[in-house]
Amino acid sequence: MKYKGLVINSKNSVLDKVGLTNSELGLLASGDGTEIMIQRLNENITFDIYPEENNPSLMDFFYVLEGEISFLSLNNKEKNIIKKGDYFYTRYLQEPCIFRTLSKVKMLYVSSQPIFHNLGESLKELHKINQDIDKMDNYTRSHSERVQDLSLKIGLNMGLNQDILTRLSLSALFHDLGKINIDNKILNKPNRLTSNEFKEIKKHPIISAEYVENIKYMDVSEIVLQHHERIDGSGYPNGLRGNQICIEAKIIAVADSYDAMTTNRPYRKAISQKEAIDKILKLSGKIYDSKVVNAFLKVMN
Repeated sequence: MKYKGLVINSKNSVLDKVGLTNSELGLLASGDGTEIMIQRLNENITFDIYPEENNPSLMDFFYVLEGEISFLSLNNKEKNIIKKGDYFYTRYLQEPCIFRTLSKVKMLYVSSQPIFHNLGESLKELHKINQDIDKMDNYTRSHSERVQDLSLKIGLNMGLNQDILTRLSLSALFHDLGKINIDNKILNKPNRLTSNEFKEIKKHPIISAEYVENIKYMDVSEIVLQHHERIDGSGYPNGLRGNQICIEAKIIAVADSYDAMTTNRPYRKAISQKEAIDKILKLSGKIYDSKVVNAFLKVMN
C-alpha cells in the first residue's frame, strides 16, 4: 500500500525473488543505490563477503532474524557465533570473511550498492546444479561442503585474491558433482575395485567439469577437471605435472584427500586427523604442492 511516499507491504511481499534448494533472496526495497533484501539459508551453507576493491567505503549490513551463524578468523582459533538479534556489517573490509550457517537462517540484508539482480542471475545459473547436488548421496554432499570449507581456509592463509577465492569456493563445492552419474554400487563397493570400475570412477572429474561449464558468469570447469591431477604426473584424467595444474586444483587436492582419509567409507575405516596430516606432509613436494601443504598445516595447527 502506498500513501504519500509511504509504502506498507505484508510480510510475504517482495519486489523480486530468486530461490534455490538451499537459499532464497528477496528484494524488499530499492532506491538511490541502496537495496534492502531478505535472505534465507539452509543449515551448513558456507557464504563469504569479499573486500570491495573499487569502492571500499560501500557497506553490507546483515541483521539475523532467525538461526545461528559461525565465523572463524584464521588469526583466532575461537569460533564466533552470531545469533538471532545480532548483526554484522562490512565497510573498508581488509580481507575476505567466511561464514557457515549452524541452522536455518533468515537475515535482513542491506547493501549500499545495487547487487540484487547480479546475485539473482548468478543464483539462477546455479539452480540446476544445486538440484543435482541434492541427488548425491549424503556422504558426497557433506564431503563437498567440508572440502569447500577447508579449501577456502587454505586459500585465505595463502593470501590469494578475491577472484581466485571465488573460483576456489565454487569448484570445491562442485568437484565431485559428476559422481551422480556413477553407479552407487561402484562408489560404495566394500572391497577392491576392478580395473574397469576404477576407470568409471576416474571419469567423474570430466563429468563434473561438463556440469559447471553452464555457469556462464565464472568458468571453473578447468579447476574441477584438474582436482585429481598430481604434481608428479601420477594423477588423472590428463597426467598433468607441476605448474600445468592450477593453484585452485592443487588446494582442492589436499583438502579432498584429507577429508576422504578422515571419513568412514564402506571400503575402509577413517584414520585419525594426525595420521592424515602426516601422510599429506610425507607427500608434500611429491604429489601435493608444498606451498599448499604449508598453508594446510597452518590451518590445521
